[in-house]
Amino acid sequence: MIEINLLPEESKKKKRSSEIMDVSEMSMPSLPLIGIAAWAVGVILVIQVILFFMGVMTGTTFKSLSREYKDILPKKLETEKLKAQVDTTNKKVAAIDELMVKRFSWEKKLNALSDSMTPGIWLTELEYDEKVSSVTKSADAGSAKKKSPQATEEAISRYLILYGAASSMGEEGTALIGRFIKSLKDDPDFYSDFSDIELGTIKREKVDDQEIMTFKITCLFKARL
Repeated sequence: MIEINLLPEESKKKKRSSEIMDVSEMSMPSLPLIGIAAWAVGVILVIQVILFFMGVMTGTTFKSLSREYKDILPKKLETEKLKAQVDTTNKKVAAIDELMVKRFSWEKKLNALSDSMTPGIWLTELEYDEKVSSVTKSADAGSAKKKSPQATEEAISRYLILYGAASSMGEEGTALIGRFIKSLKDDPDFYSDFSDIELGTIKREKVDDQEIMTFKITCLFKARL
């Protein structure tokens, strides 16, 4: 492509002189590198100081909380002990309340006991007793390889204890006691609330120059649901 410049010669020189720039006259603005570096170092120092004081405050707070926990630990243990005693008392109260609610059935129970008496046997004392025992139960484990966590619960066992005597001695007296226990188990009005009737101690004694066999029979109440 051919360009034709029709400008006068003087204008051409001015244009060329304006297009030619002296590189030596160009200067890059100087950047404040030292100031930026000093500012960055200052910021880092401030952050480190803040983190240091935060660590000191956290450690102080942790020590303070540890001291407070040690101070309240005996009270916590005492509270848990009292709570366990209250729970046991409440269970006993609940058992007594249940017996009071069933006081008419107790009358029926004593009548059934009277009807179950066999010849040669008489009762000298009736006693109600209960015992609190700890029962360990294993929770369901997610894996067979993992040990199942164990929880301890308190269970109350209730008993009706019969004290009496048999008029005969030896095998005959033992047979009389055995027939009496069988009579108790065969009477549904009496045995319906018990899970078992067990013969306890048997002793040879003498009353008014007559030898007798005293015995203790324990009737275990069924566990409450």
